[in-house]
Amino acid sequence: MLAPLEASRKKVKRLGLLGYLVIGLFVLFIILSNGSFDVVSGVLAILSFVAIIVIWVIFWKQRKAFRLMFKEQIVRKLIGYVDPELCYEPGRCIPEREYKMSGLFQTSPDRYNGDDYLEGVHDKTRFSCSELHTEYKVNSGKNTHWETIFKGLFFIGDFNKYFSGRTYVWTADAPQLNFMSRLFSSFARELEKVNLESAEFNRRFIVYSTDQVEARYILTPSFMERLVRLQQMTSTDTSMSFVQTNIHIAIPMKEDLFEPAVFGANDFSRLEQFRATIQIVYEIIDELKLNERLWTKE
Repeated sequence: MLAPLEASRKKVKRLGLLGYLVIGLFVLFIILSNGSFDVVSGVLAILSFVAIIVIWVIFWKQRKAFRLMFKEQIVRKLIGYVDPELCYEPGRCIPEREYKMSGLFQTSPDRYNGDDYLEGVHDKTRFSCSELHTEYKVNSGKNTHWETIFKGLFFIGDFNKYFSGRTYVWTADAPQLNFMSRLFSSFARELEKVNLESAEFNRRFIVYSTDQVEARYILTPSFMERLVRLQQMTSTDTSMSFVQTNIHIAIPMKEDLFEPAVFGANDFSRLEQFRATIQIVYEIIDELKLNERLWTKE
């Protein structure tokens, strides 16, 4: 399954290595020239710089084409093995309006990117998820840089109940909980802290809600136990919200979800990593027992 794509990967790899080589030679040339150029060396420097730009533009285009080909030929087939009914769109992501509706991140993103959108039904539960990378711009004098708000897997699942309020489960260091956010955000001022009985749950999470009664209705002792197990299974920074009829779960991940290697081989262990990522979605639904329909929509 992987062998036919190896030739394409190696072609992209060679172009990338050529780019690094040209950059190295260019830097060495600049160092040896000590900033002093005659006409010939100046022309060579300009040509080298142009060559670097051309090589890297071609490299990025070919790498993008290879990644898309890999996802269409390998990842799509792998997803079909896991669940033939699962919809996969490699170039699509969770819409920004749904990300904002979750209320999990109050910093408005200046740059919103994502891919590898999955949508389907597991038993009785409709769900969707994708990789997301949201950022905001920081201007400091003449310098500008980007700060990450969230990078990882963003999951939306049908909770089979309409929530009249909004309930959020965050870790203790969530930016939404700091003093400045609560002081200046009307969103945060509407929330009240919910004190729950589970010591283990309270050690891991802080809960805020616009409706104390509804929050306790959702976060039963057994459901809190399942949320603790989910956090242990995924990430210590996992956060979630209960808004309208959905549960939103944000799972930080450093690595891209379904991206093939370019400078290294794509072996079956890498495919197993992809399969395990897909399986996380089903484990969320199973662990939280969303299919049991403990609640009904009103």
